[in-house]
Amino acid sequence: MSGTPARHVLITGALGELGTILIRALTDHPRYQLILTDRRTPVGLLPQPFVRAEITDLAAIRPLFAGVDTVVHLAAEMGDVPWEALCASNITGTYNVLLAASEAGCRRVVFASSSHVILGGWAGAPLDSHAPVCPSTLYGASKAGGEALAGYFAQRRGLSVICLRLGWVTPYDHPRLTPASSALDLVITPGDFVRLIVASIEARDELRFGIFAGLSDNKRKRLAIDETRDVLGYVPQDDAFALAWRNYRGMLRRFLGKVRRVVSRRWGSRNTDVG
Repeated sequence: MSGTPARHVLITGALGELGTILIRALTDHPRYQLILTDRRTPVGLLPQPFVRAEITDLAAIRPLFAGVDTVVHLAAEMGDVPWEALCASNITGTYNVLLAASEAGCRRVVFASSSHVILGGWAGAPLDSHAPVCPSTLYGASKAGGEALAGYFAQRRGLSVICLRLGWVTPYDHPRLTPASSALDLVITPGDFVRLIVASIEARDELRFGIFAGLSDNKRKRLAIDETRDVLGYVPQDDAFALAWRNYRGMLRRFLGKVRRVVSRRWGSRNTDVG
């Protein structure tokens, strides 16, 4: 990459869980210069330029897009919140981000969508990007709206937009990442999440629009990642099922070690009393 100009990458929702993972991984990347924004104020200093702004305020975010090559749009409202909040952030806010990117001549927007867009239609077989939209939650419905807006801006405004239907982004040491979890087939690890984002940023310029599943290379998957591999060049390296067994064995070793220490202390105390 020597001599190749760095890409200026704007990350919305930079202080969230996904933004934190991405910033930590890309801070020293020679290919990227990051610009960060979030509606919250950071605690302490950040290593990259940061502007506090709310994506529902178009006038406030417009200046952030000047000179930006790629926008990674992570900002979203999620969870059990009223529809009005979901609509404001995930539909109006996404529209504002796409409009500002289009106006500024950005090359691409990478939109963090969700597997919840289609999980309502899951019947045991892996779902691909051509499966009918069938949201499992109102959050999924709001993300489906964001995908529709992305398609409009790609077709009518000439903006390259890649939508990623992300699964459960799960830390490697998450206490629920065990063989007992029923969601291992939805996991994408932090490492694979970063690999997916980088693949999306670097995908060929001719790719105008696409919807792709974002999971790790799990032994079983609820979403098919074949297109993600073939079109984006995504190369996942983790398997949630293998990680779960590794975590289980680690927890078991720690538990047995604790038992041995307790037993040793009690026997040691009893031997002292007898002496």
